[in-house]
This record gives sequence, C-alpha cells and structure tokens, in this order.
Amino acid sequence: MLGLLLLGAGLAACQTEPGGGADAGTEVDAGTSFPTLARDARLLEVDASQRFLLSVRADGTYAQTLPEGEAVRIADAAERAFTASDGDAVVLWSPQYGGLTRTVWLWRPGTDAAIALTSRAGQVAYDLGVSFVAFDEYDEASGTDSVRVARLDTCTREACPLWTPLERPSRAVRFQAGGTTLLASEGPQAWLIDVPSGALTELGPTVSDPVLSADGTRYALFDAANHLQVFDTATRKLQWEQVWRDDATRKNWHVSTAIMTDMGTLILNLKADNTPETDSVACDATGCRDIDGGGCQNRAGSPGVVLCRVETCSPNRCDADAAYLDGMGRTLVDTATTRRSSVYPAFSADLHNQAWTVRETRDGAKVDTLWWRSPDATRQSPLEGLADYTLFRFTPDARQVLFSRALTIAEGKTEHRLSVWDGEAVSDLGVLEGEPFANPISPMVRDNPPTLYLTVSQGVGGSTSVIRAPLP
Repeated sequence: MLGLLLLGAGLAACQTEPGGGADAGTEVDAGTSFPTLARDARLLEVDASQRFLLSVRADGTYAQTLPEGEAVRIADAAERAFTASDGDAVVLWSPQYGGLTRTVWLWRPGTDAAIALTSRAGQVAYDLGVSFVAFDEYDEASGTDSVRVARLDTCTREACPLWTPLERPSRAVRFQAGGTTLLASEGPQAWLIDVPSGALTELGPTVSDPVLSADGTRYALFDAANHLQVFDTATRKLQWEQVWRDDATRKNWHVSTAIMTDMGTLILNLKADNTPETDSVACDATGCRDIDGGGCQNRAGSPGVVLCRVETCSPNRCDADAAYLDGMGRTLVDTATTRRSSVYPAFSADLHNQAWTVRETRDGAKVDTLWWRSPDATRQSPLEGLADYTLFRFTPDARQVLFSRALTIAEGKTEHRLSVWDGEAVSDLGVLEGEPFANPISPMVRDNPPTLYLTVSQGVGGSTSVIRAPLP
C-alpha cells in the first residue's frame, strides 16, 4: 500500500454495495501507440485551448505551438507554470535556490522569450486571469522583506515595471491572492492590498495567520478570545463569527493553518501546544464542528475537494492516513478507503462520482480491484495488471475512468497500457512507450477535443518524453 500518498480511484461491475463482482473482461486494442511531442523532456503546462505546450529539458523551458510546432527555448528550467484563464499569459517560477529564492518569469504565447521579473523571489501569487504577479524579495543588507507586484497592463514585450505596496523589517511576511486582492501578514499584523487601485489597508490584529477567499470577497481574522471572524473585503464589515475552541476540551490548542473553501467554509487545522496531537474543525455562519483532519488543504487539480492528513498517535508512533472532503467539510472518501487504495482517488467535476482502487495480496501476488461510487450505485471490477498511481482520473464527461496499468507480457517484460473503464468493461486505448512519470507535474487532461498529455519514463534514471493521447 502506498498509504497517505495513494488515496484511491476507479472500478467496474454493478452492485449497490461493495463486495463480489464479476470480472467484466477487457477489450484490447493495445497495438495503438501515441505521438511523442517532446523527447528528453518533462511536461510542464498545456493551456485549456491546447494552443501550446510547455516542457522542461536539461537546458531550460521550451514552448511549442500545438499540434506540431517546433520547440523554442523561452527560459531557464521552471518548476511550475500557470496559464491565465484567457490563455494569453503564463507565469512560471523556478525551484528555490538553496531553499530560499527563485526566479519568476512572465511569458506571452507567441513570443520567443519569457520576461524575468525577479531572481530573488520567495513566495509567488497571482489571480486566475494573471492580471498581476506578486512575490516577495528579502534584502539581506537591510533586513527588509518587500512585496512586489507586476501588473500586466504595464508590461512591455521586454520588461515589467514593479510596484512595492508593502515593506517590512523582517523575513516573516506572508501573503496570498484572492481575486485581485492580496492579503499580507506579519506576526499579528495584517493588510489588504487592492491591486487595481494600489490601496493598502491595515486590518485589525490577528493571533493566527489570516485567510482570504479564492475570489477575494471575504477574509478571516482570529482574535485572542478564540473567535474566528469573517469580514467582507469591500466594506470590511463583520459577516459572522464563531468560537472555534472549547476550553473544556482544547484549552491548550492553537490554529496552525486554515483554508477557506469555495463554499465559504473555514477549515481550521489545530495543534496541541504540549503534545503531537492534531485535529481539524469546519466553521461557517451556523457554527463549528469537528471533522477528520489535522492537516487539511485544498487539493490541487480537484476544485472543491479538500485533502486532509489524519494522524493517529500512540505512545510509540504516529500513523498518517488521508480523507477527502467537500467544501462544506463532509467526507467524500474516508481513511478506511484510502488506506487500501493504490492510487489517489478520482472525482467528477460535480463531486457526485468518486473512483479508487483496492489493492490486496492473493496467493503472494498483488491484485487491484476498481471501484466507482455514484449517487445510484457502487460498482467494482477486478483489474488485470496493476493500476499506476500517477494517472487515475475521470474523463471530462465523467463517463469513464482514465488510468494506466502495468501488465506482465511475454518473457516477463512489463507493458504499460493506457486504459478506460466505463463501470462495466475495461478498454485499452494503446500502449505507452514507457512508465507514467510523476515529475512532479501530474498528467493533464484537456477538453475539446478530449486529450491526455503525459510524461513517460524509460525506467529509473532513463530518459523521459511527453506524449499526447486522444481520448474517446
């Protein structure tokens, strides 16, 4: 079992409750191969309209027009990239050098080079439209941490002027973006920065890090009397407040981190002051309630899903599992399921469908079973081969589960196949030229037309390639 790392994904054979299930069989078309877009490269980004591909090679980051454009080097090697909602701008950033600073670039599709905004960034933030990019720079000589902002409407093809809305004499400034607002904090102090107007507003004190909603319309502060307070960003009027801590049971606990979900629920991760215990509570205008957690965060790549790390400690050890919740703190996939799964669970866009695997050992061999839970039924089906944790998700229409699996073929060789499961039968789309590779950029599925972009590897330490696979 891959424990916390691998938390679930899909299967077939219809029944209302888990258990049983006949082998639905496999429709095989394993002779198909998929076009390679970039060799000796790793996937970095594909825009939603599939106009361009970004990949990383040994000597830097490359861009190429899809479907068959030539790759052009646009920057040094990037770790991550984010494309604006309209596809007209991309923000990229490098790994941290020495664990402290990174380079940040802005690239406009169609140009032959990205603009370097800084080589001394710590944190990086932006809005969904990438109308701005914010980062902080720490100056060793002066001991000053500065929040800097590049507004794209002021950028030329060669450079972006930087604006500095906040400077503090410390290295402890934190900030987050929501809509076109930045929420910055340093210790008990907090500020709102309205990027379009440039206005800086000092907020009341907070004993824990403040929280900003993804759209920037609400923010939350914590007072010394255990109150969680949620305010309207535009008016700064109090919307609701709750007491998050019961002194009878959590007197010596504090809020370690917090998130605000798309549903407006605040999920607080709590830590005991004197023991390794952790927990989580979900709060909204109606009250606060305990949930499975301890280390909850919004799950990247699954809008509306909250991933919670659940620790269970005994005097001798602590074990970690994971649970998946919706934006109101309700459990979608519990720890009992994720503990047995060999993959991360998959969720349809509306969260009504969840898929995972159950891995067991039978007669000394590992065996995977696919599971799919919908509002109407729970289906399962034995799987030939083993599911790969790197790729397990629903297709864009949520009618099939898309995954890769490893099968042993002639002479003991392993073949990696790209497959789909509709709840009744597994069908192979083709053979992958190598094992799916977590780089750590996950495979990307784009719609119109449905297409998978994936990095594959030729074994441990082998070369990597980026491929494109049309989906049914």
